[in-house]
Amino acid sequence: MLELGKYINVSDDLFVVKNLIGAILQGVGLAYLFPILLAWFYPDEIDYVIYFAIPGVFSILFGAWLARHMGKIEDVNLRQAMVSAAFTWLFASFISVVPFMAIGGMSFVDSYFESMSAWTGTGLTMMSNLESYPHILLFWRSWMQWLGGIGIVLVALTILIRPGVAAARLYRAEARSERILPNLVNTSKVIFEIYFVLTLVGVYLYYLNGMPLFDAVIHSMTGLGTGGMSSHDLSIGYFNSTAIEAVTIFLMIMGAVNFTVHYRVFRDKHLKPFFEDVQVRYMFVFLFPTIAIMAFSLTQIGDTIGDAIRQAVFHAVSAITCTGFGIADLSKYPELAKFMIGILMVIGGGAGSTAGGIKLIRVTLMYESLKWTIQGAILPRGAIIKRKVGNYIFSDDDVQEVMSFTMTYFAFLLIGTVYTMVRLGTSLVDSFFEVASAQGNVGLSVGITSPSLPVDMKILLILHMWIGRLEIFSTLVFIISVFFLAPRVVGKR
Repeated sequence: MLELGKYINVSDDLFVVKNLIGAILQGVGLAYLFPILLAWFYPDEIDYVIYFAIPGVFSILFGAWLARHMGKIEDVNLRQAMVSAAFTWLFASFISVVPFMAIGGMSFVDSYFESMSAWTGTGLTMMSNLESYPHILLFWRSWMQWLGGIGIVLVALTILIRPGVAAARLYRAEARSERILPNLVNTSKVIFEIYFVLTLVGVYLYYLNGMPLFDAVIHSMTGLGTGGMSSHDLSIGYFNSTAIEAVTIFLMIMGAVNFTVHYRVFRDKHLKPFFEDVQVRYMFVFLFPTIAIMAFSLTQIGDTIGDAIRQAVFHAVSAITCTGFGIADLSKYPELAKFMIGILMVIGGGAGSTAGGIKLIRVTLMYESLKWTIQGAILPRGAIIKRKVGNYIFSDDDVQEVMSFTMTYFAFLLIGTVYTMVRLGTSLVDSFFEVASAQGNVGLSVGITSPSLPVDMKILLILHMWIGRLEIFSTLVFIISVFFLAPRVVGKR
């Protein structure tokens, strides 16, 4: 750490980081103001507007002050971008607690948990009896999930940040790499447009199938954003409708597919790019056997074959897309079914989508790299092995990075699971399930997450949500830079 400290210029880092954070916080402030529009439709909730207006204006002004020298930044390194992105998710969640505390009467820790869960698209909640809360607060949770699905940084890129190195670094720091157009800001705008159109499609389909308009907006945003927060305690199960469940499955899959695929479908006006995508194909490869195992497991506890298949399909899709919608009480599921759901939550959706988890392309690459290793042992020395998965070509460095990420991901998952078992006395499967849900930004629960959780467990799950959303490395860089490197470098001066 001391050796690394020689290469860090703290004053330069602080200058760049505060400007980047400022630019992003302005986007958060603008997002804060949008729920105010609901007062037009629900005049009896006009008194709640102040709890959005004040923190929204504060965030905009504070962000503008921090970013006042943004034009002077000529270069941004990846470390600075990672620190900025990691801090922004922490601070955005901090600012967003005001409505939960003021309107919902929740404690700070519970409010921060709710905010982090919403922004990261996780969906674990400290709220119950949701039907009793004002529309504006329920919309706020879903609005954060919708924006968090495509990323706080991407929202800022779309609205505020000019093209250049800063945009590219921030984009990568938020665990994104897909490029639809050469210019990253234009790429962000295209992604936002596709996201918005698909959300409107979801609202229309829900409303067409009998869902009230407000609920249709809420569930379309959190379905496509793979967030899973609902306006009802029973989630999608509240509606008891196979048609609504089918629409939800469609939205969850759309949210878990790489936006580059969506762009090609819109551009070419046919579905060929969708079915040709390697991540889409592997999604169904994982889904089919898991659904069969889950359905069989559910029939063993008395469910009919039809109901078992219905629940297995819905929850398997909800898990692998990292959405978190439910239609049944998972705490009553057999251990095998819960374990299979947990595995899908760890695998996650497609890279370049709104889903969390390890990501399908990484899991696929690990499987393919095993084949390449075996081929290397069998083929003559010097034989060239083409490392290609679908349309993606990988180098040795890419494979090594995937292996490092996956090992780190499992290490955090293991630590959280063991801590939960020891702290709460829950079973291995239940502990693994809840931590995997938090770290994979899923939101499914076996009943562990609740306001009665000890504070340290709430903080643990908050950290897992934060780590999972930024895919670990940005958060590690942030922690090392803030708590280890910077103080030692400053101390030397």
